[in-house]
Formats: sequence, C-alpha cells, structure tokens
Amino acid sequence: MMRFTIPLLSLAFFTAVSGNARQTVDRILVTVNDDAILESDIQQFHKKLKSKSYQELLGVDEKILANREAVLQLMVEEKLIDQQVKKLDLKATDQEVEGQIKAILKRNAISANQLESRLKQLGTSMADYREGLKRQIERRNLVEREIKPTLEVTEEQLRHFYLRNSSPTDAEVQYKIAHILIEQKAGKNSLDRAQAAYREVSERPNEFDKIVAEMSDDAETAPNGGVLGFFPANQLAKEFREKVTRAIPGTVLPPIKTSAGYHIIKVIEKVAGDFSKISKERKDTLRTQMVANEVEKKMGLWLERKKLESHIKRFAGASNGT
Repeated sequence: MMRFTIPLLSLAFFTAVSGNARQTVDRILVTVNDDAILESDIQQFHKKLKSKSYQELLGVDEKILANREAVLQLMVEEKLIDQQVKKLDLKATDQEVEGQIKAILKRNAISANQLESRLKQLGTSMADYREGLKRQIERRNLVEREIKPTLEVTEEQLRHFYLRNSSPTDAEVQYKIAHILIEQKAGKNSLDRAQAAYREVSERPNEFDKIVAEMSDDAETAPNGGVLGFFPANQLAKEFREKVTRAIPGTVLPPIKTSAGYHIIKVIEKVAGDFSKISKERKDTLRTQMVANEVEKKMGLWLERKKLESHIKRFAGASNGT
C-alpha cells in the first residue's frame, strides 16, 4: 500500500513528463477513467528509483518497487487520488505550499539556501520538493474530507489501543502470571523435571492448573493453579521480566532459572491499570497514533472501493513491458 505521510525532505511521487520527452514509441499501458499512464511514465519513475535517497524519501520498499506490476498499481492509485482531489476541489494553492516551506524552515532552524543545498545532496530539486509538498497537502485535504469524518475514537477503544501498544516500561500495565516451580535440590536433576513439566503443559495447554498441582514445588500457590497475581513490569523478577512483557496472554514460557529454581511461567492476562489516570498529553499522543493507523487502513479500503467504481483498462504489455 502506498504511504500518505511525506517526510521532511520528500519528493513528488513522480513528476510531469514534458511534451518533448514523449517519443513516438510511447504507448498507453493503463487508462484510469479519462487519464492514461504511459510507458514513459513508468520508465521515468524507474529512472528516479535508481537513487537510494529517492527510495528512502518516498518511504517505500525497494523490493516492491523493483516489481513493474507493483509500480504500476501505485501509479494507478496516484491517478485515482488526483482525480478525486480535482473533483472535490481540494487542490493545494501556491500560498499553501509556501506556507508549508516556511514552517519547515522554522521548525528545523534552517535557511532556504540550506534546504536547497540539502535537496541537491539528495539528488532532487526545489521544484520536485514543492511538488511533493503540494501532493502532501492535497492528500491531507482528501483524508480530512473522505476519511476522518468516518473515524470516532472512544475512550474504550483508546484504552485497548494503549494496551496493545504499551511498552514494558509503562507503569500502568500489569501482568497476571502463574508458575510451576521446580526447586533446585541436591541430588536431583531439577532441569530435567522442569523440562518434563514444560512438555506436559505443551501437550495439555488447557490443564495448566492441574499440572501445577501434580508437579510444582510451590505449596503456597499450587492449590490455586500456581497463580502469583498481578505485577507491573518493574516488580517482575529480572530473569523473566523481558520474556513476560513480550509474551502474548495465554503463552507458557519454557523453563527460566532463578535462585529459587526453575519456573515455567504462564502469562494469563495483560491489563492497563487505571487508564483514567494517564496524563492528557499521553492520551493525546495515543489518539494521534491510533487515528494515523486507522487512516492508513481506511485509505486502503477507500482505494479498493475507488478501483471498483472506476473504469480501469489495461493494455497489452502493461505488466511485462513487452
């Protein structure tokens, strides 16, 4: 899927081809409603892709772009977006582009000459850069008109998003865990016993509590299925902290050695604590991230719908260039 966020020093997706650049051998590969994609369009795009900086600035996978069919699909999507921008009168004005450039210069504490010099180092021109900004503004306008009105982020959705995307350092997140403890005793091979317990759990994943009663040396927790309770990350034993915080709820971890012996840990649940106590700034950041994720998904669906609604015709040689 194409990306819709243009980085600071990004380029236009592909620039217009001048009249004298279109040779008599040029041919139409695809028509998208009333617009055509020519052989010269795709050739020019491939020429630009020879620049590593161009690939990085576009934020696209080099392997995908090496595929002619993938490139052609991206160009079709560009046409559909441009057509909708024109239809809804969402074109960016020169004043908007200039305002964006001034904001970038101020935000990065650089001069116009420094920006132009940096662009030259990256193998592009100020004209291409302006075109890239113009496209960024127009796509933002399209998202605001077509996508964002369909988005509604509730507090509950935000809480679930926070939980799915929280890091082990988030103090609000707690992990409910249970364990089977195999104590390290003189004259006994505790590791063999721990591995045997782990094999039992792997073969009978829904019987963890029964296996705890059969095999655990922790008399205190064995009667209640080995449940240790809820813990924030910083209160988990350092030996299994990273593994627990990375595990999906329901996962049983292989034997982990501590001073007490070997633990077979089951991550039962991962929950956010009192989500209402998270700072407003943190919630705003989460909401921005969630909206960005949803916009990308919905933009993909929007493009697929537009493809179905549009008249797209492929001509011989569109895929392989023959």
